[in-house]
Amino acid sequence: MRGTIKVLAAAVLLAPAGLWAQDAATDSLKERMNETADKVAGLEERLGIAEGDIAGLKKLKISGYVQARYEYHDDASSAPLQGTVSTSSSNQGKLLNRFFIRRGRLKATYQATANALGVVYFDGSASGVSLKEAYVAVTEPHSKVTATLGQFNWLFGYEIYFSSSKREFPERARWSRTLFPGERDRGIKLERPFLLMGKYNLSLQAGLYNGNGIEDASFGVRDPNKWKDVIARAAFGFGRLDFGLSGYWGKQFNPSDSAIPVQQPSTTDKIRYGADAQFFYELPVLGGGVLKAEGVLAEEPKNQSKPFRSLDSTRNAAGLSVVWAQNLKEKFQWISRVDYYDPDRDIDKDHFLAYGFGLIYFWDGASKLKLVYEIPKAFEASRSGTVTVNSVKEDEKDNILTLEWVYTF
Repeated sequence: MRGTIKVLAAAVLLAPAGLWAQDAATDSLKERMNETADKVAGLEERLGIAEGDIAGLKKLKISGYVQARYEYHDDASSAPLQGTVSTSSSNQGKLLNRFFIRRGRLKATYQATANALGVVYFDGSASGVSLKEAYVAVTEPHSKVTATLGQFNWLFGYEIYFSSSKREFPERARWSRTLFPGERDRGIKLERPFLLMGKYNLSLQAGLYNGNGIEDASFGVRDPNKWKDVIARAAFGFGRLDFGLSGYWGKQFNPSDSAIPVQQPSTTDKIRYGADAQFFYELPVLGGGVLKAEGVLAEEPKNQSKPFRSLDSTRNAAGLSVVWAQNLKEKFQWISRVDYYDPDRDIDKDHFLAYGFGLIYFWDGASKLKLVYEIPKAFEASRSGTVTVNSVKEDEKDNILTLEWVYTF
């Protein structure tokens, strides 16, 4: 009996201590659980930030390409170097060949939603780093009209829009480089696609531009007149045949010329009409090919060179380029081109004509090697003041051999 009483007494005495120990263990467990919950919350917060960053990166696309080039000129003292503005012999010396980077492009496109995007596009080359494009494009989902505001390509023709990374020949045609130097300007454009008869594509485009482009040495980013140049284009797609029609209506500002006292600052009409077509086909064994043709008729300021200006302020110019590209199975492609430009159709024998041909080797899906040989034939009527003398300039030794590696990413 006494033993039982002792056990009960010990249990009564030890019970509070056990309860206290249990409470302490429970508090410690709750504290650890709270700490774990805080850690999980912090981890979730960091994970949410990381997911937001990843989602943002998915909306950002980085792309570009590099054109590494070797050129050999028959006589660089007189031949125009590819990709340069000046063709004077004083700038070229006797450099018969050279390695250089023709284009090093880097493009960032951020598309936050399906109907809006922003683009910044830079070029790094032998002439330095420059901004090629910067624009915002917004699409109205119901009408499918896209409005683009900023600095971007002129929407005239086919070749100006066609990327240099995809173009067959190292440089654009002479008429394109002459009438549209730099290929870009600042302005606004509207585009609207249509589907005809359920299978044919039609795209209507119209743009309003400053008109002096991005390579205007005189005025830079400023628009020297109150006029804005208008460009309109209609592009059609009919399966293997694509073609387009373009129109350009603008004004060019002509500063006063101290060498010609009667000349005052003025504006001159700048009107251009163009047509282009691309026919795609498939040959047995060899593979696919394309035949491209593009022409332009233009009313231009008489001459950009001040000593040659006259009171007859406009001239009628014309240009034509024809390109044939034929795949030779999977790895090779044969290319050829006829390039014609006449700066003034009212003057005989003042035109430019060039023949080109070459071979492209597709190394892989991202890179290709080009070997191109071009034979320019320049006919230039000499001038004395505003009077044209019908003498023909002897064709110079200015053939160009180009080896170019293009890598896109």
